[in-house]
Amino acid sequence: MYKRSKKIMAMVMSAAMVLSMTAVTRAEAADKKDNIEIRLASRWGGEEPLSVYFQQKIEEFNALDNGITIVGDHVTDEQQYLDKLSAQIGSGTQPEIFIEYGGTRIQDYVESGILLDLKPYLDADPEWRDSFLPLFDKWEFDDGVYGVPVMLYAIVLYSNTDVLKANGLEVPQTFEDLEKCCETLKANGINPFMLGEQSNFRAGHFLNNIALKTYGPDVVTKLADRTMPYDGEEMLGLYQTIKDFNDKGYFGDNAVGVDNNGEKAAFLSGESAFRYDGAWFVSEVNGSAVDGKVQVSAFPSINEEYKNVFQGGAGQGFSVTDTGDKEKNDAAIEVVKYLTSQDYYRGLEKASNGGIYPVKFESDPDTVIDDLTKQVKEVIEPATDYRDDMQNYDPETHMLNTVRTALQGLFVGNTPEQCGEEIVNAEEITEPQ
Repeated sequence: MYKRSKKIMAMVMSAAMVLSMTAVTRAEAADKKDNIEIRLASRWGGEEPLSVYFQQKIEEFNALDNGITIVGDHVTDEQQYLDKLSAQIGSGTQPEIFIEYGGTRIQDYVESGILLDLKPYLDADPEWRDSFLPLFDKWEFDDGVYGVPVMLYAIVLYSNTDVLKANGLEVPQTFEDLEKCCETLKANGINPFMLGEQSNFRAGHFLNNIALKTYGPDVVTKLADRTMPYDGEEMLGLYQTIKDFNDKGYFGDNAVGVDNNGEKAAFLSGESAFRYDGAWFVSEVNGSAVDGKVQVSAFPSINEEYKNVFQGGAGQGFSVTDTGDKEKNDAAIEVVKYLTSQDYYRGLEKASNGGIYPVKFESDPDTVIDDLTKQVKEVIEPATDYRDDMQNYDPETHMLNTVRTALQGLFVGNTPEQCGEEIVNAEEITEPQ
């Protein structure tokens, strides 16, 4: 009896020890999960509604106490952001989640095994997967998916109709109309544009639009395979257009001395007549000094055949670093799901009083869609094609920065030929010897 009791006691003690060890293991696992920090890099650190809402949603996620904490790093200037991200990836210190533009810009990352394949996660959650519009083309490589779209954008023209009417002008529909408007406005002492070329994507976006409106959507492929060379006649003509606009003062008196925020401020205060930008700019126009004085139209057509081709599409997406740690990878996916959910975009639409988005959702019944957003939707409704920054389709991943840097030379005295030569020479330098 005693021996049996001792045996039972030993079994109870052993079971207690197992339970205790299990409890410790679970506690350790919980502690480990509580310590999962997911670094997230974006450009949404400003004061516009999109950034404010994004920051709020990060705070809400962190308040869930679900064992995952988002640590944000937001650099609003595009070039500074891209430079920082590139340096981080080069040193292997990149964040777990980051905004990129897809296409050839992330091809090296995919081939190097840096990025997590999201296809298994999308397939495991069909509701999440199927909520997206068909915008994955720039994040699909072989059989994998290496990012999810987070923005749907289309570049349109914003015009201050009060300024135009005061000068006997109408909203330009063709590029010839735009040039005539600029000539009249400049002669009357008014800035047509106040280009913020210190943020060098501004001239890059202008080039995208005049190229797409002149040569159509296939221009991105022709530039990528070099059947349309960057120093060829077609591109030299486009560089000349940019240079002419600058030399005539249509972009302001010192475009490289003004950044994108300065350009926005000039338009929003009524100091300039035009600005080309995405639908997100609507939220900044609303409530500004030019609220009620702005009309949205397509970027002016050049070749009638391509008038409904827009710079746009899924311009940005979340890519995820493959850390090699399944628990951390899974946590990063939970963050991405939260920030691309239907609830997220429903709230963003409400906070922005409209907008266009990459996810299908039912609008909040209390959402008020403003007039400018309605105009944007009407303007892009006939769109036949969208193309992103042309260099995002290029096999040479440096080309986006290379072209933008070369374009800046046009604002400080370089010729179109020098611009084309700089682009081609940079490409040759980067080729393997």
